[in-house]
Amino acid sequence: MNEDIQTADPRLRRITLVALALAGVAALAVVVAFHHWMTRQAAVLPAEQLVARLRLWIGIAMTASGLCLLLLAGCAARLARTTLDQRRWPPSSLRVLRDTPVRREAAAAAVARGLNITAVLLGALALTAAIAGWRLFTAVS
Repeated sequence: MNEDIQTADPRLRRITLVALALAGVAALAVVVAFHHWMTRQAAVLPAEQLVARLRLWIGIAMTASGLCLLLLAGCAARLARTTLDQRRWPPSSLRVLRDTPVRREAAAAAVARGLNITAVLLGALALTAAIAGWRLFTAVS
C-alpha cells in the first residue's frame, strides 16, 4: 500500500514552540499583574466599587474572548471549505507540525464535517461569551 504523507515543517514546529512558550510566559505575567492590581484595589476601594470595577474588566475580557472564538470559528470554517474544495486533508497549502498521512475523498469530507461542526460550536460559544461580556460591561456603565 502506497500511502501519501505530507511531511512536517521543522521551522513551523520551532516557531510554534517559541510562540507557545512566549504565550505561557505572557499569561503568567498577566495573572501576576492582575493579582497585584486586585490586591491594591481591594485595599483602597469600598467593596461595591471593587465589584463594579471587576465586573467591567471581566466584561471586557469576555467580550474579547468571544471575538477570539469567533476568529477561530472562521478559521475552522475556512479550513473545512478548503478541505472540501481539494477533497484532501490536510490541504496541500497547509504546513503541518508532524508527518501526516493524507486523507482523500470520503475521509477528507469527514474531517471537513468535523471542522464545520467545530466552527458552529465555536461560533455559538463566541456569541454566548460576547453577550455575557457585553451585559457585564454595560451593567457597570
